[in-house]
Amino acid sequence: MSKNPVVVVDSFTKVYGDGTRIGPITLHVGEGEVYGLVGPNGSGKTTTLRAILGLLKPSGGKVSVYGLNPYSHPEKVNQKIGYSPEIPNYPPFFTAEKLLRVTCNMKKIIGKDADNEVRRILDLTGLVNHADRKIGNFSKGMVQRLSIGQALVGDPPLLILDEPMLGVDPVGRAHIRDVLLQLRKQGKTIIFSSHELYEVQRLSDRVAMVYMGKTVFEDMVMNILNNSPETKVVAELVSEPDGKLAKALEEISGVLEVAFEANKVVISVDSSLDPREKIAEKIVNLGYGLREFRISQPSLEEVFINRVKESVSG
Repeated sequence: MSKNPVVVVDSFTKVYGDGTRIGPITLHVGEGEVYGLVGPNGSGKTTTLRAILGLLKPSGGKVSVYGLNPYSHPEKVNQKIGYSPEIPNYPPFFTAEKLLRVTCNMKKIIGKDADNEVRRILDLTGLVNHADRKIGNFSKGMVQRLSIGQALVGDPPLLILDEPMLGVDPVGRAHIRDVLLQLRKQGKTIIFSSHELYEVQRLSDRVAMVYMGKTVFEDMVMNILNNSPETKVVAELVSEPDGKLAKALEEISGVLEVAFEANKVVISVDSSLDPREKIAEKIVNLGYGLREFRISQPSLEEVFINRVKESVSG
């Protein structure tokens, strides 16, 4: 990682009284990165975030934030962190503005500085027209945006967002996505956990995947996608494909699976063998004709599923 390290989690483990074990988990978050922590529910994402926040003591390994142990130096570390929990819990009779003003007061931001800060947060989160509305009447997406806004009070350099899109409808997700993209442009370092891999792929520079309490892998998103051992080739044909073509393609070394979608053939191939040229030749020689021939990059979700299968079978 070339960027200045902000958060380093090195072989972190946590063992609870009932014997439940999380870890080892390893993360490296650089300054200005948007970092996605992904995995199914119960995989250890929230536990890891709590360790970064200094809310629990590791049973093993090391956790550092800006070079400090967050459990030993919680006050110094938390001055640099804005945190949005998985399920924000606000007084329903509070308005958005009142919540932000209370938060400003807690952070010793007063007077005109508080006025400016509240206005800045409401503008950034798109809640300026709902400033006087009671939180109890907010949609799930609006509550999540307000929670991100509360985390931004005081302009901390590091944001930790636990499942910011959990239970949010598509419109709400789009609003939250816009907020995160704005923060990314501002150079904020953002760690967010999610099991929504599509959103993580769109937003993150770097990602760690955890499964059953362990890190499956960690890398830049583009590296993960480009280095996938399996690639899909999509061929749009002039003639409708049939079983004869499927059988012929399956005989080519490096072809893993053949599927038809109307006049398209979707072929999963071994990236290391790269049989694309042989596939195109076979289609043309058999007289089906080619309208289009392209590579379809795997999604982060597909890569994650394959890596989980590998880790289970290994």
